[in-house]
Amino acid sequence: MAFWQGTIRSQALDMDTKVNVILPYDYYDAQGKPRPVGKVLYLLHGLRQNADAWYRYASTERYANHRGYVIVIPEVQRSWYCDLKGGMRYFTYIAEELPRVLNRMFHLPQGREHTLIGGLSMGGYGALKCALRHPEQYAGVMCFSAAFYSLEPQARRLLLGLEEELKDEDNIDRLIEAFPADAQKPRLYVACGTEDALMGSNERCRDTLRAAGFDVTWEAWGGGHDWTFWDTALSKATALFSGR
Repeated sequence: MAFWQGTIRSQALDMDTKVNVILPYDYYDAQGKPRPVGKVLYLLHGLRQNADAWYRYASTERYANHRGYVIVIPEVQRSWYCDLKGGMRYFTYIAEELPRVLNRMFHLPQGREHTLIGGLSMGGYGALKCALRHPEQYAGVMCFSAAFYSLEPQARRLLLGLEEELKDEDNIDRLIEAFPADAQKPRLYVACGTEDALMGSNERCRDTLRAAGFDVTWEAWGGGHDWTFWDTALSKATALFSGR
């Protein structure tokens, strides 16, 4: 297992930005033989976290090593994974630039079938948005306590300086409606704690996705908007997508 913590120069952001990468180069099968790492998971943080949170508060490295995932944890500040009005193109950075840069640096497994994206709260929203806008890139999506509909007008003005109306490219319902009929749908894992204030919006998004023909694995259990829940959800989701 290797853990790389570094800084890259982003053209989309026009600045240096932090990224963490977990590389399970010593991934072995049940007989102790080395196995190739088969999946890359882009793991997105929430509104109140940064790129360090996933490895500080969850057993992310252990899940990566046991299940053969390269895990990429980028930094997006409080951007909501949007291309901001002031020129900070965080969506472009996450969905387009970052995979190109890291593939050159680490020679990651290539192709849609090897690539997943997930996140908690704001990151769950960002993960689903990336997959809906770039279905050719992601085979699966993990959404934990996702803030699918939390980008309300007041937050948009204060945090992003966006227009009063949410653009279609950032609106989950609009993206589901406009999903190309000829595109391959990603598989989804959606989970939320029964004591989480976002439970209702997660159920709503689950139902909207299923009605549109998406394969959604839904789980809910006792828990709130916290790391106890998100650590368990990450364990369940990585097991699901690794076939365990």
